[in-house]
Amino acid sequence: MGSYEASVGRALDPEQKDLLDHEEHCSADPERLAAAGAERGHQVRIQRGGIGSALYTVSELRPETPDTVVRMGKEGRERLGTSEEFEGVLDTRVTRSELAEEEARKSGEFVERLQDNASQRHLIVLAPHGGAIEPHTDEQAEHVATRLGAKRASVWLCRGYRADSLSPRRWHATSDDIDPRSFPALGSVFDRGFVDAVSFHGFTRAGRENEIVVGGAADDRLRRHVAAVLTQAVAGTPLSVHIAPLGDPLGGTDGRNIVNRITANGRGGVQIEQGPAARDEYALVIADAIVRVYRARLRRRSAYRALRRLLIRLMRRFGSRADASQPSTPTAAGQ
Repeated sequence: MGSYEASVGRALDPEQKDLLDHEEHCSADPERLAAAGAERGHQVRIQRGGIGSALYTVSELRPETPDTVVRMGKEGRERLGTSEEFEGVLDTRVTRSELAEEEARKSGEFVERLQDNASQRHLIVLAPHGGAIEPHTDEQAEHVATRLGAKRASVWLCRGYRADSLSPRRWHATSDDIDPRSFPALGSVFDRGFVDAVSFHGFTRAGRENEIVVGGAADDRLRRHVAAVLTQAVAGTPLSVHIAPLGDPLGGTDGRNIVNRITANGRGGVQIEQGPAARDEYALVIADAIVRVYRARLRRRSAYRALRRLLIRLMRRFGSRADASQPSTPTAAGQ
């Protein structure tokens, strides 16, 4: 991983419509970016001197002169407190995970955390936008993994914090864009092949403060079950639960979404989107409901494996007895 001094300029209109439409996206010169250890699809941090840093996804490669030019839309630059072009630094080391939590909070930083026993592949719980980005989602993820235990669940999360006038949202990378190559801890477990994954998220939309939306690419039966358990858990509260309809931007059904990609079949992910009231007042109620879903699911899977082992032993035992009961074939004399 490396870094270089960069001139952050305006996205070209209309050629770079993606950058104009997505504040989290930027473009860079392919050769200069590769020399720093990154490529298209990676996340990078852009630092504006004396102000702070923000997270971006390199969605386009564009040869530039000079090759230090990085481009983004107006809203992308405003993540770092200005609508103007500026001089900065592009750094391919996006997290500062060596920082303790309180130090990260005080310095407005961005850290990555993993709790994993290095072998289990039943379930991974994700919260890519924890800390002050989408408050309480990291607490929910840790709560679920702790309740289920290290032999049954791992947890991966990121925490981003506010720095003076800069919003913690500057650390947000859309789940469809998250690249494990940019997150060392995530990369260490990404190819393990988890059977299930669940991710906690938050959204802020007027009139939807009390909503919980169940999405992901997991099969309809599992998503309906999650929604039913959540509905029962929040009965008597102002919260409402529903399954994301087709095309819902909160649906999390895209195969590129990290909660889906990290599962063995690419379709084992459940995404829990929550309005601010749900997270602020009922975060652990929601998390406990998810614990119940996956605890029961893990028990059923364990019972199935035990039954399967028993059947295999019985087949081997009775197969051996059947072989032993067969009369031997006499050999011809002289042979």
